[in-house]
Amino acid sequence: MQTEITVTLSRLNCNGCVRNVTKALQTLPELEIIQTDIATKTVHLRYAEDQVSLEQIKKVLLEANYPVVAQQPVS
Repeated sequence: MQTEITVTLSRLNCNGCVRNVTKALQTLPELEIIQTDIATKTVHLRYAEDQVSLEQIKKVLLEANYPVVAQQPVS
């Protein structure tokens, strides 16, 4: 099943941050970055729940020094 979520990151401040977040998330299987918005510090993601969990996404972002401070499902 595909899930869409928007996560808010505390340190998403510039295009370099976007590159770092993208690189970190690309290590996860079956995950697509739909949109990244520096102004709102959000990343809209689509992922396969049977391949990756929200906890894995949070862990990868935290390890890249971009902790998730909020999350919201996309309907």
